[in-house]
Amino acid sequence: MFWCCPACRSEIRHNLADVLPAPHTRYRCHVCRLDLRFDPVTEQMEVAPFDTEDAIDLRPPNQRVIPPPATDAGKRSKGAG
Repeated sequence: MFWCCPACRSEIRHNLADVLPAPHTRYRCHVCRLDLRFDPVTEQMEVAPFDTEDAIDLRPPNQRVIPPPATDAGKRSKGAG
């Protein structure tokens, strides 16, 4: 039962040489497309948490932090040197 999707119970495609899924590796169910990871405590696959980079900012627009634009201050010009 280590390699089964918790939602649809289909087998997760994997390398047959691996006995257990790696705990810090993301797997994807080819049927329902969920991102999964292995929980070594329960010894089952679970839905992987969302990355903070992929999360949607639900704050109102006037409270969002806009990152400053990238600058070329650290780059050297081609003419120098």
